[in-house]
Amino acid sequence: MNINIAEFKKKMDKEYEFLYDHNDRVAGYEEAVDAFDKFVEKHRDFVGEFVKYRGDFISSDREAAAFMFALESMTM
Repeated sequence: MNINIAEFKKKMDKEYEFLYDHNDRVAGYEEAVDAFDKFVEKHRDFVGEFVKYRGDFISSDREAAAFMFALESMTM
């Protein structure tokens, strides 16, 4: 994947904040969480690189959804 990891982290942080502010009640939330599990299976290297850069695992549904929303916005 050809994504600037620093920009991706900034976008994910914004998506996470949006989800937090709306108590995860946003369209596509559950689908994004499910999509993250499938994405990890196919793109372990990218997710691993991001986790290493970020210094923290993606361990919550909110983080997983924010990751996928950020990915969608940067690859569309």
